[in-house]
Amino acid sequence: MKKTLFLLLSLWCVGCVHMRSISTTSIPAERSKPVEAEGYRFMLLMINVDNDYIDGLTKDLAAECPDGRVEGILTKQEDIMYFPLIAHAVRVTATGFCVDPTAAPEVPAEEDAPEAPAEEDAPEAPAEEDAPEAATPPEEAKK
Repeated sequence: MKKTLFLLLSLWCVGCVHMRSISTTSIPAERSKPVEAEGYRFMLLMINVDNDYIDGLTKDLAAECPDGRVEGILTKQEDIMYFPLIAHAVRVTATGFCVDPTAAPEVPAEEDAPEAPAEEDAPEAPAEEDAPEAATPPEEAKK
């Protein structure tokens, strides 16, 4: 009886976390001022009535960087299950870097940039004599 009770209590107290992340912008070269915002929602019986907890993330990131722009944004969503099917939570975290707005946007390095074709490699345009003859206008075809 004790083993069965222990097994049931063990299963009842098991939790689990799943994490997803996505980077929405490129990471800037100047990363001296990181900024972060978080939204959290606790749910009973896994019922989520709205996503209002996420609406403030953009405003919170902008508030942490009032004199610049936020770049290199990485968002992480964590699904937390405290008790299976009973207590569930979602946490969304957005992190980025505050960059000076007057700084020029990053340009890819020369080795990463595609090369323009050389003039001798470019295809030649057909000469006028090689060009196909123009079709006769419809008025002349009717005559």
